[in-house]
Amino acid sequence: MSPCREAKPRRQFICLNQNDPFSTRDSRKPICVGDPLANVVADRCLEFGGSMSVGSDRPGTRTARRNYLAACATGALLISGAGLDASHAQQSQSSNPDLPPVVVQQDGNVRRTPPAREARSAASRRSPRVERTTAASPPPAPARQTDPGISVPGLNGYIATATSVGSKTNTPILALPRSTSTVTAQEIFDRDAASVQEALQYTAGVGGFFRQGNLTREYNRVRGFEAFQYLDGLKLHDSNWGFERYGLERVDVLKGPASTLYGQGSPGGIIDLTSKRPTETPFGEALLRMGLRGYLEGAFDVSGPANENKSVLYRFVGVGKMGDGEIDFTKNERIFFAPSVTIRPNEDTSLTLLASYQYDPHLTVLQPLPYVGTVVPGANGQFISRKTFLGEPNYHDTSKESYRIGYEFKHQFNDIFSFQQNFAYQNIDISLREVQSRSTGNVSTQRQMAYQQYNIDIFQIDNRLKADFETGPLRHHVMFGVDYASIPNYQGTGTNRGTSNFLLNYYTPLYGAALPNNPLTTKRYQNVDQIGIYLQDRIELGRLSVLFGARNDTAHFAQQSQALVPATGNFTQPPWTRQNDNATTYQAGAIYAFDSGVAPYVNYSQSFAPTIGTDFSGRPFIPVTGDQIEGGMKYLPPGMNLSLSAAGFNITQKNVLTADPLNPGYAVQTSSVEASGAEIEVKTTRLYGFNSSAGYTYLAPKVTATNTAGGIGKDPVSMPRHAASLWTTYSFEDTSVLAGLTLGGGVRYVGSSFADTLNTTEIPSFTLVDLSLRYRLGAISASLQNWDVALNVKNLTDKRYVGSCDALSQCYYGLGRTVDGTIRVRF
Repeated sequence: MSPCREAKPRRQFICLNQNDPFSTRDSRKPICVGDPLANVVADRCLEFGGSMSVGSDRPGTRTARRNYLAACATGALLISGAGLDASHAQQSQSSNPDLPPVVVQQDGNVRRTPPAREARSAASRRSPRVERTTAASPPPAPARQTDPGISVPGLNGYIATATSVGSKTNTPILALPRSTSTVTAQEIFDRDAASVQEALQYTAGVGGFFRQGNLTREYNRVRGFEAFQYLDGLKLHDSNWGFERYGLERVDVLKGPASTLYGQGSPGGIIDLTSKRPTETPFGEALLRMGLRGYLEGAFDVSGPANENKSVLYRFVGVGKMGDGEIDFTKNERIFFAPSVTIRPNEDTSLTLLASYQYDPHLTVLQPLPYVGTVVPGANGQFISRKTFLGEPNYHDTSKESYRIGYEFKHQFNDIFSFQQNFAYQNIDISLREVQSRSTGNVSTQRQMAYQQYNIDIFQIDNRLKADFETGPLRHHVMFGVDYASIPNYQGTGTNRGTSNFLLNYYTPLYGAALPNNPLTTKRYQNVDQIGIYLQDRIELGRLSVLFGARNDTAHFAQQSQALVPATGNFTQPPWTRQNDNATTYQAGAIYAFDSGVAPYVNYSQSFAPTIGTDFSGRPFIPVTGDQIEGGMKYLPPGMNLSLSAAGFNITQKNVLTADPLNPGYAVQTSSVEASGAEIEVKTTRLYGFNSSAGYTYLAPKVTATNTAGGIGKDPVSMPRHAASLWTTYSFEDTSVLAGLTLGGGVRYVGSSFADTLNTTEIPSFTLVDLSLRYRLGAISASLQNWDVALNVKNLTDKRYVGSCDALSQCYYGLGRTVDGTIRVRF
């Protein structure tokens, strides 16, 4: 028991023992701050902090642990500071009640009240001292439906009317002056999206075809720039290792720089994945999916209350899949489990524990092919087969195992103050043994053996204190936050090119090359730490909402690179190299919501990303920065299940690395890129029977500074200027003959782009067609009321196309036709 738990009953404390496992002090005197709820948070911090045992002997790890505890204690102190007597504070008359993370538009023509005029009932404006539960009291009644700790399966439509991705607080779309898109679970299921990348291929402004043929990672671009993935508001690893799409309730995209809220990142935006959460209503489903190349998938999802008063909820999601890949000698296999539990001791407090385990036993690395032979015919007028495998079947063993555990804690103190803390620990373990393409010719490729070991630990915590109050005619939604991340990681590498470079002919590949031993020859240890402090205020004046935000980030980087000494078999022990970066970013915006549902808006935002390394003179690189100016319009017409958004933007990215013309092998930060464009996105939910998602993107990128002769003013590689998509389903609900049938189809168009920096070779445009059919078996028999079957076909014509090229020697085929049949039962 914590030492401070023995204090007087009327005063409990946060206790951080100075002799905790991460402290070098000998004193056992506790550091205490008064507040009962903060005490609970502190205990959870110490509990999770005690599990930070990986790499305990690694330099910098002890500091990382102290930083984690400091950030966690900050959250507890925020709670302690916010526990104010509401009788001494102005009671909030905010027009915006608490909203769930995403409100999915329901069926029916119910007129929505614009956000600026929504009013809280007198019953909901309860005093913070009323109806408090004592230790001897029975558990309270179930939480209200808008409890932010509760969610429901997102299977009711395509339209989101609120989101948290653009402000880290639940904000109505018409009150947020940022461009966002949401792909709901219903849309993911209707389209049978096999990955997050596929789920986003009908989203305006998102390029989901970059390196699409890669089976290991997911590369999505937003407004022309690679975007990183987040899970439940916390950043996943930069490598964007694919996360199981069946474990998600939805996928949100925040377009444009987002460093003011999320820290270091891309100027294009972020992709935030939301895990499936426990539901108050009992729910369950099981499905079996079968497809081409022996594909077989089984999945289940069960959720509901664990006790009568619904103060404890649970959810358990599981997936198993197996089959062959489109490329010879490759597999598509995965095991995924995700349990979660929500505990609600009272209507103001919720703790959701989230965990997941994912194992991909047979992955395949990038398979780059030359421009000649993929985009244009190669030898003898032939094209390289999409099935061509560039490795060796007998040295093809790459796997990834990942587990993640964390929590989301929320507490509403009173009508003014609320607190949220998100924590996650993730471990990623990767083993790679491959023969990889190294130098690509037009007929054959030189290859090398690659043996790599990766181990990545990610510790993250984000504390947010929110205050909703009024100052005269202004309604404020103020948020103060502190987040911290520590990413110690290890990479071991061994390469061997043999004596013949393991040549492989693209058109007549012969396997079975004699492969020598390939031990590890280098080991790289890294410690990356980042801490950010941010402040945001969304101010409402009638129907006008104005958003201001600022953030300061400090990043610390340390690396040691060891090399094998063949004579001794030992590795060198060089000193650690270190680099520190600091950046302050800002955002501001305004939006006005008219009665008609039209809401014009404008915003400015910034991004930064540390760049590791030094130039020829030994000067550390400075962060890459990004700026965006955006203006647009949103439309949510009252009484219609329709959402429309349009935006125009200009993004500049500076301090990009480019080759040093005076010192070969080195780089300088003299490159800049600018991307201007416009987007339109339309979504409907059962509007005259149609669920629809449509989008168009125009992008005009150009290189504004570079050391490449003739490169200024050119388009960056693989940035198409035009993209359009339309997906729709129609449900026959009112006809006796076709009742229970849902037909769907989609068209995806991606315009041409360039494969080289001087824009002399073009990657052609392509158009893909998708189809779906789903039938509710309950339409033919009441005993089958909860059963349905579906058929999905993607790339119906089996079109051969190149989705992107990094260079003339590195082009990547897109996926061919896939056909999946699914049978599902819900209970």
